[in-house]
Amino acid sequence: MKPQLPSGNHEKEKRKRNVQSRTIETKRKIIAAAEAEFAQMGFNGASVRTIAKRADLQHTLITYHFGNKEGLWQATVSRMLSEYTKQQESRLHGLRGVEAATTLRLIDEDFIRFSARKLNFHKIMSHVASSSSPQLDWLVEKYLRQTFNDRAALVRMAQSQKKYVQGDPYHLQYIFIGAVTRFFMLESEVGQILGKSPRDPELLDEHIRLCLSLFFRE
Repeated sequence: MKPQLPSGNHEKEKRKRNVQSRTIETKRKIIAAAEAEFAQMGFNGASVRTIAKRADLQHTLITYHFGNKEGLWQATVSRMLSEYTKQQESRLHGLRGVEAATTLRLIDEDFIRFSARKLNFHKIMSHVASSSSPQLDWLVEKYLRQTFNDRAALVRMAQSQKKYVQGDPYHLQYIFIGAVTRFFMLESEVGQILGKSPRDPELLDEHIRLCLSLFFRE
């Protein structure tokens, strides 16, 4: 039987849980607002006060939880990337022993579906990748370099199997990213021209098929 806490301790634990719950919710609201602001304005154009206004919170809470705009930007990007990296790690774990071309095809499909769900991520990436900055340096060293290296290794193996288009693996990754994400970033235009959102399930499946067909060889 679990020992009962004295009533005073019980109240302290309850208050502690309530504070933790409020902290988690506050951080969630701040990051959601920051995601929208950084996607729209980029790092330089974003304002901590505007983010606080979007979140309906005092801007001092951003300073308290994240230090400054730089810390908030890093936390926002990390939160968005963590979903994808966890998904990819799980996928790769389940594909141990599977040939490179099949593994690459499946993780590429995962990336396309992630891109359809996380349009703000690609807008933020578009802002930060367009010019040199401390934010880009951090992103490359923290996440991108290893991700590109890992995928390049798979591309090389798939190429050696004659199941992937030939070319520099890093250059091909940029062509793939462009082909995949531009379709979603032009969502309003695509909707008017094609009569459907690029995130429509049928159109999304067709986009996946077409993008993969550009790179994979049967």
